[in-house]
Amino acid sequence: MTIKNLLVLFAVAVATAVAPMAEAGIWYPTNHGNGADAEVRESNASQNRGDSTEIASRIKNAAPSLAGNDGSDRNSLIYTKFDITGLELPADGKTAFRMTYRNTNLSGNRLFDTVTPNVDNRAAMAVYALKTTAATWAEDTITYANAPGLVFPGDLNIGTRELTDDLVFLGTVTFPQVASLSNGVGGQNRLPVGGVLKFESENLDDFVGQAIIDGATEVTLVTGTFHDGNIGIESWLNFNYLFNPKEQTTLNDDPSWDSDVEDDMNALGSPHSGADNSTGRYSPSLLLRVPEPTSLSLISLVAAGFVARRRRS
Repeated sequence: MTIKNLLVLFAVAVATAVAPMAEAGIWYPTNHGNGADAEVRESNASQNRGDSTEIASRIKNAAPSLAGNDGSDRNSLIYTKFDITGLELPADGKTAFRMTYRNTNLSGNRLFDTVTPNVDNRAAMAVYALKTTAATWAEDTITYANAPGLVFPGDLNIGTRELTDDLVFLGTVTFPQVASLSNGVGGQNRLPVGGVLKFESENLDDFVGQAIIDGATEVTLVTGTFHDGNIGIESWLNFNYLFNPKEQTTLNDDPSWDSDVEDDMNALGSPHSGADNSTGRYSPSLLLRVPEPTSLSLISLVAAGFVARRRRS
């Protein structure tokens, strides 16, 4: 067999091996390119938190506008920007968005309805997309007062979210179930540090896909707790649902997470406890892929290299 034929066979083998990996997609974190993540707080509207090691959302709206105690109400949102330059949707046309849990306090009463009680009625996060025609933002300057997609000062009522048409509602993602033995539910004692909250929807697929078609270089997703701040479940009000930004380069230790509260013999501790996040493994991420070269392209490249080699000889 000639060297040329061997090189062609090698190119085909490489193309065959690489294609499935490329088709499945890769998680691109906010660490990638011009990505960014930051939290904005209405109660401190001029504060920039771009360098914080936490991103979180909470809401409480107990007091009416301009009431003396309105300052105790809260409203915060998470802004995540992804650099999509040169990327495309995975082969199946489906993307996904994920964040990872930062702290060890995501337990039963913060996640499901303990008033009714109803373990199937669980806390959730709402996800919005910022229209690509809207103003962009920078991690080191974004505040609640200047964040694109928000009305400020609006109704002067901390705890109400006033969004502009630049934010498109994509859907919600519900927190996973945790154990409640009193309600006959076993499983994990709480959510582990480094565990994943993943959002998938056709709306997300369509938005990111269209952004790529339109030649956008970035997409922004905005995430916030999914209730109006005046819900009857007290333990959900003003609770900070915390996630890891790219600035959290080492995850918190979590030695007491229990995957099964009914198993006295299982090992304790999150598998992500104290994990390294310097490369963005646990940062907010979007599932995309680099367009892979076709088998024919690889063969052509190898053949061109072979011809060049022959000419140099």
